[in-house]
Amino acid sequence: MKQFLARHSPLVILAGLCIVVAVLSPEFRTTGNLQSVAYRTAVVGIMATGQILVILTGGIDLSVGSVAALSGVVACTLMKNYGLPVPLVIGAGILTGLACGLLTGFFAAKGRIPPFIVTLGMMMAARGGALLLSGGRQISAISDSFAIIGGMRGWWIPVVITVVTAAAFSIVLTFTRFGRSLYAIGGNLTAARLSGIPVDRVRIGAFVLCGILAGFAGVMLASRTGVASPNAADGGELDAIAACVIGGGSLMGGEGGCVGTLAGALIMNVLVNFCNLKNINPAWQKVLVGALIVILVYYDNLRKRKAGLLKD
Repeated sequence: MKQFLARHSPLVILAGLCIVVAVLSPEFRTTGNLQSVAYRTAVVGIMATGQILVILTGGIDLSVGSVAALSGVVACTLMKNYGLPVPLVIGAGILTGLACGLLTGFFAAKGRIPPFIVTLGMMMAARGGALLLSGGRQISAISDSFAIIGGMRGWWIPVVITVVTAAAFSIVLTFTRFGRSLYAIGGNLTAARLSGIPVDRVRIGAFVLCGILAGFAGVMLASRTGVASPNAADGGELDAIAACVIGGGSLMGGEGGCVGTLAGALIMNVLVNFCNLKNINPAWQKVLVGALIVILVYYDNLRKRKAGLLKD
């Protein structure tokens, strides 16, 4: 039982947190509010799903927020200036994320540059590219059909996309050679290389998938807000990393999963939602959420140590 609870602690923490918040704030239990929490988790959930793939290898991607902004700007620029159909526009946004992920993955794996440095550079470059392409202004006049994936015609659409994405990558991590290779590389890079795993190729693949999901998240965010802003998803990389860590991911690599990551994103949004319902000052919200994140991660690590799943 201890091992079961330790392995599924993000879901247990999420359930316990929802019970506590529902007791303290009856407004939280309303259908509309629960829909809002799920709806607002979609973009972060998709970015975090890509982020956990990189974290499993022992790396980190600081560029997902900027890549999301650039992808949204590229998609909406093509739509507004050239009148491209929605499927091509979405594909262009995803390809933008793919290109960014391929570059960071190549320099991290083949160039032997620490992922922190490579993705920090990409974060600045992608944000600058978004500002240059948009002229520092928001891009509006988005078609109605484009707004569908962002939930403008149904809050459940981005939620379903996020859940399906997390479920699909959970299957990849559990039942495919690529998924097991990610865990192996994060667990012991040298042993993974000696066992015949194409380490560089797998690491590049993780960054590419992370970029693709970041690009799609940027397109979804532009669809949801109705405009593409070069400052969109500012701080999104920190939210994605926090969701991964809260969800049981280890920044040392080799530990974590997509379901737990999605639960981590929900935990963060439940905390923020509770603060908003209680009209807590936004400055204090950051203090409270930050403190609770540290407490939850400490508690999660403590449970894993007692269950023998985490060693000092």
